[in-house]
Amino acid sequence: MNLLSINIRGVGESKKADWIRGLKTCNGAHFVAIQETKAIGLMLYVVNRFWGRSIYEFDSVDAFGRSGGILSIWDPSYFHKIGSLKHRRFLVTSGVIRPLNCVVSIINIYAPNDPAERKILWYELLEIRRTVPGLCVFVGDFNEVRGPDDRRNSDFVAANANAFNEFIERAELEEYQMGGGMFTYISDKGDKYSKLDRILVCKEFMNRWPLASLLLLAKDCSDHRPLLLRSVASDFGHTPFRFFNSWLDLSGFEDFVGKKCNQFKFEGPADLALSTKFRWLKNQIKWWLAKHNKLKDGTLMKKKRDSPETGIGGGGQTAYGYRVGASLRMFGFCKGV
Repeated sequence: MNLLSINIRGVGESKKADWIRGLKTCNGAHFVAIQETKAIGLMLYVVNRFWGRSIYEFDSVDAFGRSGGILSIWDPSYFHKIGSLKHRRFLVTSGVIRPLNCVVSIINIYAPNDPAERKILWYELLEIRRTVPGLCVFVGDFNEVRGPDDRRNSDFVAANANAFNEFIERAELEEYQMGGGMFTYISDKGDKYSKLDRILVCKEFMNRWPLASLLLLAKDCSDHRPLLLRSVASDFGHTPFRFFNSWLDLSGFEDFVGKKCNQFKFEGPADLALSTKFRWLKNQIKWWLAKHNKLKDGTLMKKKRDSPETGIGGGGQTAYGYRVGASLRMFGFCKGV
């Protein structure tokens, strides 16, 4: 599961929704945990701005006064919700990771500023840790640090940090090493830094995904930086196949490609046929080029080194750029699919 967490400081501005939606999309997040929405009765169209056009489900906790508010959004095709629990300071969403049939409970937290109230919250979260099903992930703004190195230009109170560390130890939670920076919170003036946001996981989660990564993303529309816990690599599809215009100048190349396209046979859906044909054609082209280079003793490579290429339309591009003109000519051979 790829999990994105951010204290947004209010959901009212559209640029914040655009920012979160972009982070969710480019990082392949299956679950987005948002703190400090400052909203009561979140409407569907508001949540939709944060997620986008793909299907989603969500749950939320209303703000109290001018602060607080928690929102969790997830992809139901990947994470199937089986239960939830709402509290003023946290939102528990329990579900099954469908591809793995693994039960996980995600606790989205927005801790109070008052140290006494935080100590009460630690006891409540400890009870949650003992009762919720499956693997546990505690995520959000804890409004507390674990040591003096987690603060810069602000007061460190050892007693408060000790209470937080005691909760983490008693709950048997662990942290992945965070990359991308040291501090998750930066004051508006840029003179104070703290590590207030965390993702804490149970030992079973850590054992199951020992190579998962925790990355601190760039600050944009909030004084908090987003956190990304990634246990699933983003899949952007197959590596692109580069096509060089210089190949079109090779004797026999166009005839070879046209002949191979006409030879291809496939029965099945059109989209699958097209992708299969391209993959098959790519391998055929690689085979032909290897044979040609061997026979011509490196003529093609010398051509790339010594001569500028001229694409369709006289653009003067080199062989190392992506060639739109060449691709269009190739598509002319791919008929009948």
